[in-house]
Amino acid sequence: MEERPFEFNGIPVKTPNAFKPNLATTSTPDSGRTQDLAMHNMPMGTIQNGAFEWEYIELDEAALILSQIVDKSEYSLRHPNPLTGKWEVSSFYTTNISIGSHAVSSGKDVWKTLSFNAIRMKPV
Repeated sequence: MEERPFEFNGIPVKTPNAFKPNLATTSTPDSGRTQDLAMHNMPMGTIQNGAFEWEYIELDEAALILSQIVDKSEYSLRHPNPLTGKWEVSSFYTTNISIGSHAVSSGKDVWKTLSFNAIRMKPV
């Protein structure tokens, strides 16, 4: 049986072909360069986000994933955290979803791609 370490709301899902975590640090409004071009940076915090992508994902598997994230103010996600090197569960939300064209692969209906962003609710 296929290992399924990623979970949305406690539901194991097919492992994505790609999961690309990102970190974005926000600084205070008074951060910036002075006239001597020296940077004066005051970080407020860092938010984690990630990009998921599946290729040739069966329609029912895609529907299972989408039912956990579409129109949700937040959902739980089990994911690898690049800052700790461990799997953990955190709250995320999604704003952008892209579904590729329909195809038949190995006799099964599939979406050629399914991709979306996952943005962590709280700073890391």
